[in-house]
Amino acid sequence: MVRTSNRPLVNSRINRSHAWIFGIFLTLSSFFIFNLMNFYAAVLGLTAIVYYSVVYTLILKPNTVQNTVIGGLAGSFPVIIGSVAVTNTIGLNVIILALIIFFWTPAHFYNLALAYKTDFKNAGLPMFPVVHGDSATKKHIIFYTGATLIFIFLFLINNGFTWFLFSINIVFSTIFLLAIIKLHYDPSRKSAMNSFLASNIYLGMLLVAIIVESLL
Repeated sequence: MVRTSNRPLVNSRINRSHAWIFGIFLTLSSFFIFNLMNFYAAVLGLTAIVYYSVVYTLILKPNTVQNTVIGGLAGSFPVIIGSVAVTNTIGLNVIILALIIFFWTPAHFYNLALAYKTDFKNAGLPMFPVVHGDSATKKHIIFYTGATLIFIFLFLINNGFTWFLFSINIVFSTIFLLAIIKLHYDPSRKSAMNSFLASNIYLGMLLVAIIVESLL
C-alpha cells in the first residue's frame, strides 16, 4: 500500500525479528505495569493487544467487510481497562463510554477508507468502500455517527446533565457533522480526509471535556 509504504518495517529499516522482539517486550511490559494495579486490568490489557494484533489485523481485516466494525471493539478496551485499574469495577458510565468509542470507530475510519479506497483495493483488503462503494459508505458514516450521538446523550443523562459537557459536544459534533455533509456533496479525497480529521478532533475534545469535568 502507498499509504504504508514508508513505514520502517515495510521498507526494511527495521528487521522483522527485531520488530517481533520489541512487540513482545512491549506486551510483557504493559502486562507487568497493569498487574501492578490489579490482575484483571493486566488480563484486559493483554486481551486488547491480542484482539487488535491478531483478531483484527490478521483475521478480520483481510477477510471481512465488517473488519472495522468488529475490530472497533479494540478501541473500547482502554476505557474498560482504565476503570478496572482504578476502581476494580465496570460501571454503566464506562459501558456507555466504551459503546460511544465502538460506534464512533466506523464513522471515523470509513472516511480514511474512502480517501484510500484505491490503495485498499490494490492491497486486496475488503474495506467497506471497496466492497459496497462510496454512496453506501457515506450512509454508514451517517448511521454510525448518529449511533455515537445517541450514546453520548445517554452518557450525559446517566452522568448527570451538565452544560459544560453538553456545550462541548454540541460544538464539536457540529464540526464533525458539517464535515460529513461536505463529504456527501463533495466526494473528494480532501473532503474525506477533512471528515477523518474532524472525527479525531471530535472524540479527542469530548474525552478531554469528560476528564476536565471530573476534575471540576
